[in-house]
Amino acid sequence: DIQNNIKAQQSAGYKHWATIENLKRAAETLNFLTEHGIDDYAALENKVAEISAVNDEAAAALKAVERRLSDMAVLIKNISTYRQTRPVALEYRKAKDKAAYRREHESQLILYEAAAKAIKEAGVTKLPNLAALKAEYRKLDEEKERLYQKYGEVKKELADYGIIKQNVDGVLFQNHRQERDKTL
Repeated sequence: DIQNNIKAQQSAGYKHWATIENLKRAAETLNFLTEHGIDDYAALENKVAEISAVNDEAAAALKAVERRLSDMAVLIKNISTYRQTRPVALEYRKAKDKAAYRREHESQLILYEAAAKAIKEAGVTKLPNLAALKAEYRKLDEEKERLYQKYGEVKKELADYGIIKQNVDGVLFQNHRQERDKTL
């Protein structure tokens, strides 16, 4: 808004630069709209809303995959711990002097009990194959990378359209803004 800019009023050089910069943005905006086949404001608003919806869907899908990966990582860790410490727990059950055995192997028994409790709370009744779980984890990790890439592309497209819409709003609603400023 060159008319209300103090720098533009004080410096002819700044005013010249701002005028050229505004013309460049207007030309870029017009080229963008032409290249993308947008010929009215409603179509621009619809496109921004459409891209925004796709962005929200991509973000939600990404969060779901990340949540599943997190849950799987904890489950894999608990199953690994359970399997590693299970022989100690079985020996504990057979031990004649349980108190002495527990003192000697307390850290492993605590890990076993915590892992068993976490597996039970996760609703796992039969231990899944650890190799299959790790393979599923790798596939989900690849899916997460693909979703991150898609999310990044959609986010960039949304930012591009947001700038274009902002430029169009600045031109179309400039008179409305000037009228509002006059009434203040």
